[in-house]
Amino acid sequence: MRDLQIGIPCGYNSEHYVNFLLDSIRKTISDVGRTQVLLGQSKPEVNTQIIVDNNPDFNIEVVQAFSSDIGSLGHGKCLDVMLEHMTLEYGIVVDCDVAFLEKNWDITMIDEIRDNNVIIGAGTEKHHHHYYNFPFTIMVLFKTAVLKEVEISFRPSVENGVLVGKTLTAEDAHIFGRNVGDKIKLDTAWQLPLKLKSNGYTGTVLPHLSPRNGDEDAQFLAPDLRGDEYHMNGVPFFTHKGRSQSRSFHHDVNVINWRNRVKQWLSA
Repeated sequence: MRDLQIGIPCGYNSEHYVNFLLDSIRKTISDVGRTQVLLGQSKPEVNTQIIVDNNPDFNIEVVQAFSSDIGSLGHGKCLDVMLEHMTLEYGIVVDCDVAFLEKNWDITMIDEIRDNNVIIGAGTEKHHHHYYNFPFTIMVLFKTAVLKEVEISFRPSVENGVLVGKTLTAEDAHIFGRNVGDKIKLDTAWQLPLKLKSNGYTGTVLPHLSPRNGDEDAQFLAPDLRGDEYHMNGVPFFTHKGRSQSRSFHHDVNVINWRNRVKQWLSA
């Protein structure tokens, strides 16, 4: 039974990354047949047909989410349009430059979605400007109806083209997973912890690990590889390359090394 929609925002330079992402899903998910893939086409120039033609085994719908905005605002608007089109029990939004690593990740993660725990996904970097210790949209799986119930928007808060900043107080520091007096920016997905926690919901965070941060628990990435990995119960579940819009899928040496590592991991 189809019960899982996978929303992938597709911006500039994303096409081959998405094909690689879908191939990793094909090799690791319990059943391709349980999924529908929503390709959020954020710009008319994005050639989603390349993705559709290369993945005939996936049920794919192209969702036009055109916007003249770039960066976080354009990304957030695309995520909002995809959420509007989600109707199945579970939804995922995932960046195009992600690859899944663990067999049956979908079953394991969905098993976490019960009672008031309605979302699971990537943690943020501890010293970044985002909220901390709550799932973030690099890859996040959720109960679709709940996100619609609390009227989530993934858009950042922007004034005059600049991300709005916030100094956390005793009333909201726990919501954003940081300390009183910390300064954050209301970037993409900032409403997730605010609206879900405020309505009594919880989430499961998959820790962010990277050799560049000196994380000794990293298992997938060697010290000389660029990127991030996310673990569940000590096991790498997915990896994120990052900055795909500016990195050639076929020619950037860091991307090539990352892709080769994914292939090696999945063939082991």
